Amino acid sequence: MGAIAMREKSELRAYQQRIASALYENDEKIAVARPGGGKTVAALTAIEELLRDKHIRHALVIAPKRVARMVWPDEIALWAHTAGLSYQVLTGTPQQRAIGLAEAHAGTVDITIVGIDIVEWLVDALVKLPDDSRLFDLLVIDEVSRLRNPSGVRARRLLRYAKRWRMIWGLTGTLRPSGAEDLFMPATVVTRAKLWGKSFYSWRKDRFYPLDYNGYIWAPLPGAEERINAELAPLCVTLRDDELPQLPELSIIFDRVELPAAARKQYQDMEEKLMLWDGGGEAVLAASAAVATGKLAQIANGFVYDDGTTLRLHGEKEQWAQDIIDDADGPVLFIYEYRQDLEMLRGLLGQDLPYLGDGVTDAASDHNITQWNAGMLPFMAMHPASGGHGLNLQHGGSDMAWICPTWSPELWEQTIARLHRSGQAKPVMVRVCTAANTVDQMKIDRVHKKMTAQQAFEAYLRRHQVEGFVNA
Repeated sequence: MGAIAMREKSELRAYQQRIASALYENDEKIAVARPGGGKTVAALTAIEELLRDKHIRHALVIAPKRVARMVWPDEIALWAHTAGLSYQVLTGTPQQRAIGLAEAHAGTVDITIVGIDIVEWLVDALVKLPDDSRLFDLLVIDEVSRLRNPSGVRARRLLRYAKRWRMIWGLTGTLRPSGAEDLFMPATVVTRAKLWGKSFYSWRKDRFYPLDYNGYIWAPLPGAEERINAELAPLCVTLRDDELPQLPELSIIFDRVELPAAARKQYQDMEEKLMLWDGGGEAVLAASAAVATGKLAQIANGFVYDDGTTLRLHGEKEQWAQDIIDDADGPVLFIYEYRQDLEMLRGLLGQDLPYLGDGVTDAASDHNITQWNAGMLPFMAMHPASGGHGLNLQHGGSDMAWICPTWSPELWEQTIARLHRSGQAKPVMVRVCTAANTVDQMKIDRVHKKMTAQQAFEAYLRRHQVEGFVNA
């Protein structure tokens, strides 16, 4: 990919201008637009105008780690009206980060960008500053949905001190990836608890009811979602259907592989071991769903972790990956779930296969992303959790291949959006390898058919009872 020419402010889409205006005019706002919709430049435009008009002195941005290091700096440099903004990305040792924070407090930069992975350190450092510090003028939380866990340390730490900021904005492409309960914490942080109070459990009790005895799974009371949406709507600015940018065609193909007889027997043995079946053909979990389905998902992929060792069970998905490699007519981004999946890809493509995931340094990740977008990598691997938010990978290719489906609706949408986003010039092809009659189908129901985790699990059990893959 050659050098990208600097873009003019006049090239902003109408909805980006509208989002920028809404952010400029509100001390508390959440901008919701699908991945690739241009939320970053809209927020930067509002920041530039607030700085220009002297309403703020500084903007503090918290973003997913790689988005903080690459996407925000790239967007600042890309647009003529933001290219003059001074910024820093806080990285390095705590001592190095502290120096950068002190310089921001002293007034040397317009924007300080911080990875969400160091939020706890950041808040501890900020609380030592006086209330009139310029670092408390504006807080922008990119992918604010990352704070949806009401028990999460990062979310609770930010909420504890949220009132110190004069302005807080949130940006997200998937505000409620798993359900209405996801809305509480992002909205509470952005509004400093003015919308729904600080107690998630009181809020949930007022709007939901438990589906199980232990209170692990909750469902909205009649009319509760409409009430929640009505309460949240004034806080949000989003795109209308007629404003969505036109994207290339997206094709999603689920390729099915069959487990060999020996692997099928191992799968059934594991299933019977982890799930009990009563005389009426009803299933009762003998272990948690996470444990049961995790072990079954490993077998579906061709291996199982057992007491610190990895047992190889079959090579069906390896053969599928080999076929993808052999048939590739352009760069392919492989998506892997387990470390063993990555090792399988390395066995096919070489130990030096570039990838984004655990074990890769920040510098190596940045290099891999740059090389990919330059069209220099025929293959790259990525774990959804390491590239599921914000990264621009659309310039390097348009083909994606998943070794298996993911459990997370949010990571499913966000990962596909790394290629299927504005700036993608070709139709995007996503191929997903699924092992027939396994929990892979549960994952597909969860993310592709928009089922809840409980609904997907029940559908899986019903299919198995009807089709006889488990001996009742």
